[in-house]
Amino acid sequence: MKNKSKIDWYLMILYIFLCLFGIVMVYSASAGIGLSFGQGEAKALAKKQTFYFIIGLCIIFCVNKFFFKLILSHRCVIYLFGILMVALLYVKLLGKTINGAAGWISVGFFSLQPAEFCKFFFIIFFAFILRKRQTTIDMDGLGKSFKENWQPLAIPGVILFLIAVQPDMGGAIINFTIVFVMLLAATRSWKTLRACTIIIILLVPVFYFGIEFLAKHGQNIHNYQLQRIVAFYNPFLHAQTSGAQLINSFYAVSNGGLFGRGLGNSIQKMGYLPEANTDFILSIISEEFGLVGILFVLGLLYLMIVRMIKIGQRTNNLQYSSICYGTAAYLTIQTLFNAGGAIALVPLTGVALPFISYGGSSMLTLSSCFALVLKISSIEKQSRTQK
Repeated sequence: MKNKSKIDWYLMILYIFLCLFGIVMVYSASAGIGLSFGQGEAKALAKKQTFYFIIGLCIIFCVNKFFFKLILSHRCVIYLFGILMVALLYVKLLGKTINGAAGWISVGFFSLQPAEFCKFFFIIFFAFILRKRQTTIDMDGLGKSFKENWQPLAIPGVILFLIAVQPDMGGAIINFTIVFVMLLAATRSWKTLRACTIIIILLVPVFYFGIEFLAKHGQNIHNYQLQRIVAFYNPFLHAQTSGAQLINSFYAVSNGGLFGRGLGNSIQKMGYLPEANTDFILSIISEEFGLVGILFVLGLLYLMIVRMIKIGQRTNNLQYSSICYGTAAYLTIQTLFNAGGAIALVPLTGVALPFISYGGSSMLTLSSCFALVLKISSIEKQSRTQK
């Protein structure tokens, strides 16, 4: 009897709905850009986002039908590492600078951001490394298995350094978090988990005290990244400069109330809130659909993340479970950074809201990670059916 592909329609429907809603919101949030560059600009951006969505569907189809094993192979990991190293060096030396970071490569009518594709690389790289060491990890624990053979850890260290010096601290933090969660998920030692939890708890006050110090003693800072941190501490002290984005984001969120002003009726997107279709798209969703709209979008992302974690728990293959946990961590931290940045819970980092914000690099990377999880879900369903 033939094994038919068992697509996880629960995940697939969530993906399609989020992407389609994202296209609508990109078109709506780009109205202010249309005022500056012509009425066709909003349509052009929505068409590009639709194109990225179609490419994402093609990636999902190709990964599930043809390239799953190839992507997880040693050869793919090596080739992708070489490509990313060249790309990161290129953007640092010759890349296009946007919002203070030289992290973009112009390709035809759109730009690629190598730091985004690093997230996909870290997920498949550590899934591969952990699979190779599954026996020693189970016997000796995670720390001991890397103590004598630490060379693989140097690879992400170099990549994270190149991302940080662009400078793109948001991208570096998200990539580091993906690695951290995957390594943490691979260990079964409560001692390690407890130690990591204590370290994280201790780092939180250090982080906030550091921001407070910068805010009080860095009024004359001209670095774009540091200006965002200073504005995060008290945006109203910098209302005419670096704090203007956050203040307008607050207005957008408060204007929406419970049910919003209606699709297309946002005021802040009309030239008041820059990056309305990327960094602050959640603020526009709040203004047009209210608190109900925000909870609905975040709820769909939450359901997707929980589903990915459950798929990771079901499989006994460490490589597969690492991919699921890494992708879930990717979605979680990126959602928290985007939503938290819009309401000043965390400093602005310029990261996209998964599947919603405008951006080709983000959509293609997310779709590639999603495709792997979808294939793993299919494999697990077939395995359970056969049993």
